[in-house]
Amino acid sequence: MAIVNAIKDFMGGLVTNNYTELPERIKTGLNKYLNDDEEILLTLLDYRAIYRAPRFIDSNTFFNSWFVLTSDRIIIARNSSHFKRFRDIQLNDITQIFYELDNTEPRISITTPGNEDIVEFMKAASAHCQELDKRIDGAIEDAKARKIQAGKEEFVLCKKCGSKVLSQSKYCSECGSRLDALL
Repeated sequence: MAIVNAIKDFMGGLVTNNYTELPERIKTGLNKYLNDDEEILLTLLDYRAIYRAPRFIDSNTFFNSWFVLTSDRIIIARNSSHFKRFRDIQLNDITQIFYELDNTEPRISITTPGNEDIVEFMKAASAHCQELDKRIDGAIEDAKARKIQAGKEEFVLCKKCGSKVLSQSKYCSECGSRLDALL
């Protein structure tokens, strides 16, 4: 009985009423981990995150972790004394995402090539999950638009023949003219 009470006390210590504010040490570590132009859009404490969900044999589950939505990716961070990354999902890699954001146990299923992640939130945090689908979908659209814009900037037009050539190229692949001489 003493062991059961000790486990309940330990688990009770992990429970928090603050579902949206990262603890200071995790926030500091996360800010060091992010890219210079990457911005944190949302943080939310989740109940559990499952990596490779359909394959239970080699799946990996982490309980009581942080769901962090940034402008480039979704990061699942362990809820510990400092920042420890459990999963890193690039927004551009997401092929499908399903939301079950009702008031019972909100859940998100994220599919990327070769993987499926499931993130389940606590019932007590369900109020913070309202509009979560719109925020995630908006971040995915923005990330894909930035990727398309960056892809357009990878090419230049040859001033002699008008062909589209990679910007790193020194010579036009169509007419053979030196690109830096024409610029």
